[in-house]
Amino acid sequence: MNQVVVNAEMLAKLHGLNAPLDFCNEQGQVLGHFVPYSAGITPADLEPAISLDELRRRAENFQGRPLDDLLGEWEKRK
Repeated sequence: MNQVVVNAEMLAKLHGLNAPLDFCNEQGQVLGHFVPYSAGITPADLEPAISLDELRRRAENFQGRPLDDLLGEWEKRK
């Protein structure tokens, strides 16, 4: 993994790294998310509450409708 050394000036710009934050480019596009250790969030906290097996099972049994149908109904209700 790459590392970036944060000096005191940068640390001040990052508000002390005490809460999760997004890194964005000048156009406002998110480049990445950063969660500092001091935020008290562990990798386990970032795990999904649902297993991959359950997600696969739900995807296999999906009984939705095409988006075009839903949008058509929505347009009729306007």
